[in-house]
Amino acid sequence: MEFSYPKHDEKINRGTVIQLIVSALQNKKFVFGRQLAQKWLSYYPGDLTVQYYLALFYQKENQLELAADVTRKIIETDPEYLSAHELFVTLPIADEEKDLSSACIHVLGGVTKNKSALPAWGPALRVVKKSIGKEKFDNAGDLMVRILSLKLDNPIINLFHLKSIYFQKDANSVRNLAEIYHNKWPNTLFYKLILAEQLLESGEEEEAVNLLHDCVAKDSSGQIARRLWGDQHVFLPLWPDELSVRFDFQVPGEVASDMGWNRLPEGKFEESNYVYGDQTEEPSKSFSGEPRSKAFMEAEKEFQRIAKSIKKDFSGKLDGRFPVYVIMTTKTGMIQQYGQQTYNVITQSMSQINQVLQKKSGWDSLIFIPDDSKTQQKLNLAPITVIDPWKIKLAIHDLDKMLAKRGERIGAMLIVGGNEVVPFHRLPNPTDDVDDEIYSDNPYGSLDNNYFVTSWPLGRVIGEKGQDAGLLIQQLRQIVKFHMQPKSVNKVWERIVRSFTNIFTYKYLSSFGYSASVWKRSSTTVYKALGESKSLYISPNGKKQSLTKQDLVSVDFGYFNLHGLVDRPEWYGQRDYLDPPGNDYPVALSPDDLIINGKAPKVVLTEACYGGHVFGKNENESIALKYLSLGTNVVIGSTSTSYGSVAPPLIAADLFAQLFWQHIREGYLVGESFQRAKISFVQEMMNRQGYLDGEDQKTLIQFVYYGDPFFIYEGKEIQIKRVNLIDRPDKIRTISDHKNGGSSMDIPEETMQHVKSTLKSYLPGIDNADVKMSRLQIGSSRTVSADGQKQSKPKVLSDKFMVTVRNPIQINQNRYYQIARLTFDKKGSVIKVAMSR
Repeated sequence: MEFSYPKHDEKINRGTVIQLIVSALQNKKFVFGRQLAQKWLSYYPGDLTVQYYLALFYQKENQLELAADVTRKIIETDPEYLSAHELFVTLPIADEEKDLSSACIHVLGGVTKNKSALPAWGPALRVVKKSIGKEKFDNAGDLMVRILSLKLDNPIINLFHLKSIYFQKDANSVRNLAEIYHNKWPNTLFYKLILAEQLLESGEEEEAVNLLHDCVAKDSSGQIARRLWGDQHVFLPLWPDELSVRFDFQVPGEVASDMGWNRLPEGKFEESNYVYGDQTEEPSKSFSGEPRSKAFMEAEKEFQRIAKSIKKDFSGKLDGRFPVYVIMTTKTGMIQQYGQQTYNVITQSMSQINQVLQKKSGWDSLIFIPDDSKTQQKLNLAPITVIDPWKIKLAIHDLDKMLAKRGERIGAMLIVGGNEVVPFHRLPNPTDDVDDEIYSDNPYGSLDNNYFVTSWPLGRVIGEKGQDAGLLIQQLRQIVKFHMQPKSVNKVWERIVRSFTNIFTYKYLSSFGYSASVWKRSSTTVYKALGESKSLYISPNGKKQSLTKQDLVSVDFGYFNLHGLVDRPEWYGQRDYLDPPGNDYPVALSPDDLIINGKAPKVVLTEACYGGHVFGKNENESIALKYLSLGTNVVIGSTSTSYGSVAPPLIAADLFAQLFWQHIREGYLVGESFQRAKISFVQEMMNRQGYLDGEDQKTLIQFVYYGDPFFIYEGKEIQIKRVNLIDRPDKIRTISDHKNGGSSMDIPEETMQHVKSTLKSYLPGIDNADVKMSRLQIGSSRTVSADGQKQSKPKVLSDKFMVTVRNPIQINQNRYYQIARLTFDKKGSVIKVAMSR
């Protein structure tokens, strides 16, 4: 029976990769095997088994120094790795290294040629190992005392000393020894694992989690933790339950035959930039016997054992490059707005953030000032000479390429400064409404032309208009304080119990919601992710309980679904047609309503039109800025006209808000929740419609994130999750109705009456509205490329059309417009209604 050859770009798992590597060794396809091992390690650099195979390939290719370097690193990480010691003694290494590894081979149960040359402690330590295996811990402890009396000091003796104490459950001694040996052998993961467990037991969760994450990074398959705690240990969810890479290489014929795959013509395996010189294959023998050898089957069995699954969220493949938190600003913009002295103060605060984040396990951090020659020179990059958003985007692209050479990547980004310092991108508006362009940070979070969803969590610290940088500096110092403060502490068993009880008991978060009455049905659906409907207030409220000023600042989360205007500081409610007569658009909230009492929500999300439009404003002219000035860590809002639904199913800003709050509840970083919400939004609308229409696209680009993307809510109601690299949707089909597409249509009277009857409950005075109908087009007539240039016009659809309604309203004796967008199918039926906020 023949097994199918994997398709190009099909994912293959770790077990298959190991089988390919074993077969390459058997068939002397050393170049292929080495390159496959290197490819795997570029994704999972901490895979100790594949590191071992890489060292074997180096040995076969007579690159003995490289083989010794790789093996030495493996043994340093895992002194109990018997096969690594057996390989190490065959390589050109120092005599003392060879003697130590020979002794380790004997201790670990391997075969040694000259037992008489073993040190005295070798046979004794082998007995200790056997005693621990038989749970004769007292015998092991007694013998360890005799070994330690020799006053010898090496990793394997220290390791079994700690093991003998650990299994006797002497907590105080275990903690002390773990700290001593971890400091002495900082790269040995065994000591890190023991110390992490002890730290969790004593409530020192932050340091423990850092150690565990470092163990995951340096032992991708978790072999050391399984050896210590068993296959189903409590920390297993920290490790991914499947490791895979894309199949994009040609397999030699002998290896393909060994795998039982259909025989394909043998092709050249391209040398990659990390291969040390060209090597030729040794002549190989034809494969004979069973399609899968005994060694082959044993390797498969061993690595299937690793695949014990505990289901968890692990979206996106792991990137082997080390993630870097990038703190970005511009020198020119800072000095022009605030002056040289204030610039120095701001960069000092940025340096403090940089220093504290560099201590974060599994992450690095750097300051990126693309127009500053000194900082760019340190990064070996050329400075930009013009403060232009597309120039800055290209500089970010160059930064990521530079980081790649160091084995790193951009993992998160914090922009420091407002539009005058790091200008927002001004993207074309994909809808035909009152906005000419959309202020957006999305392109700063993407290396390609897909700026609907960012490649990494992205946030911005923004200040007020003018030369006073007080608000900006306050937020930077708040970020430093957050990352330096002790985190919540819980004993390991309490956290495990909580992780299970939370599955069955839904706990409301400390929050409030505030919605226009006309949208209370959709707002209630959104708010279910946070709290009870009684905590959702409406405007106008009729005879219901009013939201107090204390409520606005005394909870952890604030959700708003109100009207906003570009030139007014207030947010407004809207009367439902079933409400008592009164003001159609009453003031619901103003900056003055936010009292200063030392309290502030941790996260605020507003769907209001222009809720994130803070340009040229101070804290008394913007509710978003006012919340930031009170100490709110993150504010999320729209820079332009936003849209939502009047009732479920949720669309546009309503759907985005619901997804965001759900990810917050799931325990993700707030910046990652923001990113994941947009990815989930794309997936949901593509499933529903098969495309993203104008308001979908606008929702994705208009919502901005003010605050640290690494901020996380630490309430006991949720389980904190680690940062993951997220796969963005590969292909996004878009349609557009923009007027520049040249697709306007005359509106039949029947359609006009249908529109008005549909909207009369939501648009007071609709008889005075301006109504336009347009065809829908594949793509967007106003999309741009990475350099900011507009692209070609798309094709027009024939089975759908869009009606846009601009309804004039009077607020404070000024004329504004409320927008409604209705999508019709070819039969004239309404399939979607979106209302501006």
